[in-house]
Amino acid sequence: MAPEATIRPQSRGRAAPKSQPRVKVLLVEDIPTIAAAMQAALLSAGFDVQHALTGADALARKDSFHPDIALVDLELPDFNGIELVERFAADGDCGVIVVTANDEAAARVAGLETGADDYVVKPIPAPELVARIHAVHRRLNKPASSRQLRIFVDTAQRCLITGDSKRILLTEAEMSALEAMLEATGNSVSRDWLSRVALKRPLHADDRAVDQLVMKLRRKLTEAGASERVILSARRQGYTIADPSIFRIVTPTAPLPPQ
Repeated sequence: MAPEATIRPQSRGRAAPKSQPRVKVLLVEDIPTIAAAMQAALLSAGFDVQHALTGADALARKDSFHPDIALVDLELPDFNGIELVERFAADGDCGVIVVTANDEAAARVAGLETGADDYVVKPIPAPELVARIHAVHRRLNKPASSRQLRIFVDTAQRCLITGDSKRILLTEAEMSALEAMLEATGNSVSRDWLSRVALKRPLHADDRAVDQLVMKLRRKLTEAGASERVILSARRQGYTIADPSIFRIVTPTAPLPPQ
């Protein structure tokens, strides 16, 4: 059972400096008393906060509120919390922090492997939660170094090649999805088209296979040095490569150009 007091609000917590943009936080918590305490603490810390009681409400608010960070409880009345984390992480346009009473190792592993950026257990002091939100937000919004970064794509060997010649193998489906998004040159590629070209089948209702594929591809691109937001979700459309200029296609007859 979840604790009745999730967070201890800071005494007159300092608001964020007015010169900084307010970080938008979506709080997904189904117990009103816990949600009220958390929301009060986050507002006092200077965040712009919206609260969702259910997973369905969270998805709707995500599309309208466009949060920077989502705080997701795993025990929701209408949604498996891990599935909700996966949905948020697959879109790739906000950070995800699991905030839950479940301290089991298996739940931690599932949350992080599914795509959460952090995992904290209730009750958590307000200063620590605020610090974790800022840490995830900073990590996801580091200044891009795309002018220096180059990721070479070897379609014949089906791998990514980094500037220091590290090779990261892709599956056939991952390579097909990456090629489709690169060919779109910054425009969005629909989930249905990605399903057809990468998974060799049309998209079905409630089919999350494309989202899981993109999430795995995003992780490998991040391993190659790209930003965690290298692939962005285009709401109600599909996915797009944020900066196609960092990629270079190479062939056996075309050696890697100097960095």
